[in-house]
Amino acid sequence: MIRVDLHVHSSASPDCKSEPERVASRCRRLGLSPVFLTDHDTIEGAAGLRAIGRERVVPGEEVMTEAGELIGLFLDRPVQSGLTARETALEIKAQGGLVYLEHPYDSFRRHLSQAGIEAIADLVGIVEVFNGRSDEEANRRAEDLCDILGAAPGAGSDAHSLREIGSVYVEMEDFEGAQDFLAKLRSGRIVKRRPKLLLMAEAKLRHKMRRQ
Repeated sequence: MIRVDLHVHSSASPDCKSEPERVASRCRRLGLSPVFLTDHDTIEGAAGLRAIGRERVVPGEEVMTEAGELIGLFLDRPVQSGLTARETALEIKAQGGLVYLEHPYDSFRRHLSQAGIEAIADLVGIVEVFNGRSDEEANRRAEDLCDILGAAPGAGSDAHSLREIGSVYVEMEDFEGAQDFLAKLRSGRIVKRRPKLLLMAEAKLRHKMRRQ
């Protein structure tokens, strides 16, 4: 069995300061492998880790489409931002990658619009049913959507700092390649370990934003 956090950022993303090597080191200490790196509009961090060769790495990219964000996993090259949701999903599939719909109902994040979700409904392989930064209602609705689409359930911390990594992960059988991963993910077990301090900080932020 392995443990994987399917949604992690590094300093290749503009909103994260953790260098890819430090992200990989943190994953190693937590027993998370392979490293799923899903930076914003780039796979540069994942490519760098692969070049070093010390870690198993699954390159991913959180791509900004015309309709919001969408993740591609098991990528060989970056996906251009600014395309339609369907064009983005088709490009991911053309690489042999998996279309991963992340935090679809989190109003505090750049999630895919309802029209965007409908446009790629037949292409989605995974729905993030638990995001470490989303609230319970957003995660519950994502779980319902996963059932509707018949997708595999995914989960990740959406870490933008080292301490967030592994706050949520999936325990599953080891795999060989994208399609084997997708098949085995369906029988995986989601483990939630969200830090109390992070939950308190998020609750305060949400309350402040609602008041504004």
